[in-house]
Amino acid sequence: MPTITPAELQQLTTRIFTAMDAPEADAEEVAKHLVASNLAGHDSHGVIRIPRYAQQIRDGMILPGREITVERETVNTAVVNGHHDFGQVTARKVAELALAKARQAKIGMITAYECNHVGRLGAYPEIIAAAGYLGMAVVNNNGGGRLMSAFGGVEPRTSPNPISMAVPTGRPDRPFLVDMTASVVAEGKLLLKRNRGEPVPDGWATTATGKPAHTADEFYGPPRGAILPTGGSVAHKGFALALMVEVLGGALSRAQCSNPEAPLTSGNGLWMMAVNIEAFTPMDEFQQKVGGLTDYVKSPPYAPGFDEILVPGEPEYRSALQRMDGISLDDETWRQIQDVADGVGVTV
Repeated sequence: MPTITPAELQQLTTRIFTAMDAPEADAEEVAKHLVASNLAGHDSHGVIRIPRYAQQIRDGMILPGREITVERETVNTAVVNGHHDFGQVTARKVAELALAKARQAKIGMITAYECNHVGRLGAYPEIIAAAGYLGMAVVNNNGGGRLMSAFGGVEPRTSPNPISMAVPTGRPDRPFLVDMTASVVAEGKLLLKRNRGEPVPDGWATTATGKPAHTADEFYGPPRGAILPTGGSVAHKGFALALMVEVLGGALSRAQCSNPEAPLTSGNGLWMMAVNIEAFTPMDEFQQKVGGLTDYVKSPPYAPGFDEILVPGEPEYRSALQRMDGISLDDETWRQIQDVADGVGVTV
């Protein structure tokens, strides 16, 4: 299991994508995002994605360097066409546009379509929160990334449909970032289990016949099974969240909602919003309330087996501190990355 410094891993990723004719700035943006995902502990959205992105470039699904355009616009809204560039490049521009509109009109709300996989969704509300604004984002899989079953169903009907929100706390050691899927897990975590040869925990996914999947291969098939909506016995709640993400990411944008005719893809329909907090309340008062809330919910007594309570965003912050000296990759993921690098003439 190799351990590689973040700088080395980011440089290698950049070199791979520039060797595949991506503009250097775009390749650097994607590399920075993937490595930051590993740093945050979200290995499912980190450099494990390099082989899949490389194949999508070869298949003409990702078109690096395409101009990203704004097709419809008001003072605080816009519809963006990513023209199938890297999803991370499109989503970064959407975040910047949402911020620009929030600075001018207090709220900026943007949708995007023809947008490839944006990676770790929480990265974009983080950008907005770092600028002092409240950020929210959701993505569906553009109609074709059907991976999650409906509550009570067997076949996959929607994508995992992540939801993210971040706010400025004024405390770098106490970020507040919600980054979750409407499903029990993101598909990338099953991919990670397959590469590591680890079993799939109970309640994550089913086979194509609806039986519990105990390995990633049982899920992937073929035929492919389904990831379960979050909630266990009350999974109708995760299913309901997934449908709302379909509305925002698919119906409100020019992307598609999940439907049986859509080709299987990994692209995203994106909805993002930036909110000027001081249009509603003074920033110091807002941060004082958020800080008081997190202090309160973190306070003891603790349940058996727990010695502290973490609020959303703290695990990622701690992981990044721990991994700054090196990111460990499983042998299969590293082998796949080396194969991609060899194939485009990049020396590892």
